[in-house]
This record gives sequence, structure tokens and C-alpha cells, in this order.
Amino acid sequence: MIENYKVVTGMLLSNHSICYHGCILYTPYLVPVSVKGIVFDRDTVWLRSNERGEWELPRGKIDLGEQPTETVIREIREELGYEVVVKDLISAHMYTIEKSIDESSGVLVLMYMCDIVSRSGIFELNGEAGKAEFKAFQISEINELNMPNFYKEAIARAAAI
Repeated sequence: MIENYKVVTGMLLSNHSICYHGCILYTPYLVPVSVKGIVFDRDTVWLRSNERGEWELPRGKIDLGEQPTETVIREIREELGYEVVVKDLISAHMYTIEKSIDESSGVLVLMYMCDIVSRSGIFELNGEAGKAEFKAFQISEINELNMPNFYKEAIARAAAI
């Protein structure tokens, strides 16, 4: 197993390990971060259909140099055509998508409540994962939808604020 390690300035390290003082090896757990927006429009919340046949919050991955709040503002503009302001971080959840290319070991999902400032554009028709479908649902409909429970809980928490 020693062939999987290399010596750097006298420390034995694997390709993904960090050697701290005293040379205790630590292998970081690296996961992608997905930033979601909870966008209420009157008494509805906007959701998008994903490639797994589920409903989820409008979302995107963080671009290099971008803060999570900047990501959610950009993604809501790109996907829904709304200018928003971020009100609050509602939930953070580790989620595993077994058949995913980059999320099979988990993805950190950050869900922010956003307020609409203005409508600036049109809905995205084709996203990174293919055809995009967006729909505004009544809050009372959320529990009946095919979507992970942590999204339902985050929407309920945001609606109660």
C-alpha cells in the first residue's frame, strides 16, 4: 500500500491526504455544493423538475470565486428570470444521489429563502441536465409531490417565517 503515498518534505502523503503537525494523516471528504433558492410568489413556491422525475428547488453549483448567496441570485435569474434578494439560509443538508456522476458520495445542499425584487427575463428552457420544467405550487400541494423530504421541510420552515 506504500506505493499510493509520496514523500513531500519528509512527510508521507497520499494523493488526497494532508499531513498536519506530528504527521497525523487526514483525508478530506470532498463534496460538491449545490445552492437552492426557495422563491415564494404570492402563495406559491417555484420548483423545477429534475432528471430523476422529482421536483426540487431552483438550483446550481457554485462557480469559482463565487459566494453561495451570489450563486443563488445568479441561478434564480438564469432559471426563473427573477431578480431576488437573499433573506436567510434556511437549511443545509448532506444528500446522496446514488446514480449521480458527481454526487454519489454526497452533495452539500444549501437552501436560501429569497424575495422577488423584479422579473428580469424568461424561464430557462434547457438547463445543464437537459429540458427544464418549472412550476409554481401551492404550499398545500408540497407534501404530495415526489421530492426528498428535506426540501419539503425547508419549504415549510421558510413559509413559517
